Amino acid sequence: MIIKLGDAEEFYTQIIDILKKGGIVALPTDTIYGLAVDGTNQKAIKKLSVLKRRENKPYTLFVAKKRIPDYALIKKKKLIDYFLPGPITIILKKNPELPIAWGLEKIGIRIPQTEFIIKLLNNYEIPLIVTSANLSNEPPLTSAQEIAEKFPEIDLIIDGGRIDGPPSTVLDLTTTPPTILRKGKIPILEIEKIYGRPILLDDSLKFNLLFVCTGNTCRSPMAAGIIKTMVRDEYLNVSTAGTAAIDGLPASPNTQIVVKKFGGSIEDHRTKCLNKELIAEADLILVMEYKHYETVLELVPEAVAKTFLLKEYKRRIKYNEITDPAGKDIQVYEDTALEMYPSLKLVARDIMKRFRRKE
Repeated sequence: MIIKLGDAEEFYTQIIDILKKGGIVALPTDTIYGLAVDGTNQKAIKKLSVLKRRENKPYTLFVAKKRIPDYALIKKKKLIDYFLPGPITIILKKNPELPIAWGLEKIGIRIPQTEFIIKLLNNYEIPLIVTSANLSNEPPLTSAQEIAEKFPEIDLIIDGGRIDGPPSTVLDLTTTPPTILRKGKIPILEIEKIYGRPILLDDSLKFNLLFVCTGNTCRSPMAAGIIKTMVRDEYLNVSTAGTAAIDGLPASPNTQIVVKKFGGSIEDHRTKCLNKELIAEADLILVMEYKHYETVLELVPEAVAKTFLLKEYKRRIKYNEITDPAGKDIQVYEDTALEMYPSLKLVARDIMKRFRRKE
């Protein structure tokens, strides 16, 4: 059975009845569709695991915000208060007095910023066990129709239209500092702004850095080539782009010469034009001029929390722009590299604060 999200309130009694009887309900969230069952119904949880072909992987709990202390030990309350409800999964230690035994010391708490789900959780006194609407190791399904075709066994699907956003950010609050276990819709720097200092990235993750200039032949590849000499590849992915770049060109000869003097190489660099995908993938975007900053935000306004002028990032400098050396002699290119070098060292140190150093 499929019902439209706009009509869901008329079916609250029926939805709750399905959940209490061990049924599976597909819910539209603020990131992707989820499959939900009653968190105390072991038969329903087993049925969900069989449906998903999923073994021994923990599920997420959807629970009303006021009831979180009933199920988990509250840590770093400021982050919980700020980001929930929202597109984030918070990992907390399970309340040892919890009567429900999920067999886990830690649990993932999620409250989507979806009015219907918030109301459902407030009315349903038991947490929901929820997982993404897909078979294990397959991409999430993006529409009610796809879910109905893939999982005809589901008792009810609430149709919220096509949902194809990034997943929720997964943040482990049981560590100090907190640890990002999965990148998602909420940028790392936005979490750090509320927390007040750098957080950690899980060992499986890298920090994604994007440099932006105009033509992508001089300043951005120069910055990328130099910072790669400061941070090992196991910690950092570096991309570059130009706001007015022609795709497929190499870095300018003078840029390549200067980067070599700093111990790097950008011989394989090829230009590309800035796009929404590059912006979305980046954890930090560093631009050379104000006009580049404006272009980034015109493409993706939500990137404001992670976009800075290179010389402005974590510093207070009166003259923040780095002038384009294109067409000038080699000395101008060397001066440009020396101008950006202190900022690049600061960025490199800042990135490494987010990792527990590997021996």
